[in-house]
Amino acid sequence: MKVISLSEVARITGGIAVGDAGRTVSGICSPDEPSDDKLCVIWDSAALAKIPVSTPVLAIKGAVSDRDGVLHDYPRAALAEILPCFDRRRCPAPGIHPAAVIGDGCKIGQDVSIGPCCVVSDGTRIGDRAVLQANVYVGSDAVIGPDSRLEAGVTVHDFVLVGRGVILHSGAVVGCDGFGHVRMPGGRWKKIPQIGTVIIEDDVEIGANSTIDRATFGATTIRRGTKLGSLLHIAHNCDIGADSVIAGCTAIGGSVKIGRGATVAGMVGVSDHVTVGEGVTIAGRAGVTKNVKDGLTVSGFPAQEHSAENRLQASLRRVKDISERLRRLEKLFSQSEGGDL
Repeated sequence: MKVISLSEVARITGGIAVGDAGRTVSGICSPDEPSDDKLCVIWDSAALAKIPVSTPVLAIKGAVSDRDGVLHDYPRAALAEILPCFDRRRCPAPGIHPAAVIGDGCKIGQDVSIGPCCVVSDGTRIGDRAVLQANVYVGSDAVIGPDSRLEAGVTVHDFVLVGRGVILHSGAVVGCDGFGHVRMPGGRWKKIPQIGTVIIEDDVEIGANSTIDRATFGATTIRRGTKLGSLLHIAHNCDIGADSVIAGCTAIGGSVKIGRGATVAGMVGVSDHVTVGEGVTIAGRAGVTKNVKDGLTVSGFPAQEHSAENRLQASLRRVKDISERLRRLEKLFSQSEGGDL
């Protein structure tokens, strides 16, 4: 168990230690489960009321002055900095496991770790300090960049390029065939060969059991710094802009272009050949069927500007009341037609 002082937490995160700076903590806890030997992370001062004074806290500056802790302008950012100190997962030692299969003409960098039952096919290049956990498959002439981590069960197909510092979580599949078929005379479907590739730029993260299809020709591209959740699908020839984030259970149709810095919530669907602008936010469960301009927030199905969708939903909630009022008016009108007006 690793133990670290509050002064060291402050140094790592760029915060300010208050109270007993020499006090040590052995982990992180939430306000729902406070512990005196762990650092309790809070986002707002209101949560302090239920945390014992004996529990050290990581809080926003100005929140506390009479207890042990670390104060920071951005506690969430500080949490991201300090959590690795308490990560109990072991980094595998460099080396190639005897049960791994390495093809002809491969170039393996320095301090690479290749786990048991991995297959690295002919002509593949693995960069320095890359980690391939157990049962990873890398196809022929692929490139895995330095400092990238492929977790257990990842598949990277032929000719795929994976950049520096990329994380592919367990079960991710990169470079499988795009869904391309054409109906032939007589009604039968013929497969369109998918001869392109996938380019994953630096510092990308792809969640567990997500799939990125190779292009029909050219490349499907996930640009620098983008983060993709689990159980999502990026179809062939898509171009996902830098520093975007896409949550799980989302499906992006073929040849979609998403601009830089976009935020796509969970369970979103985007139709083929749609262009989504820079800085766009797409709310959860939205269905995007047409282009979205830069900077907009859209929601609903079909997706429209969020304010318009809110008005529509408010109107729909009044339909029952309006219908009842209409029936009463029809009844009054019917009665009046039989009498004197």
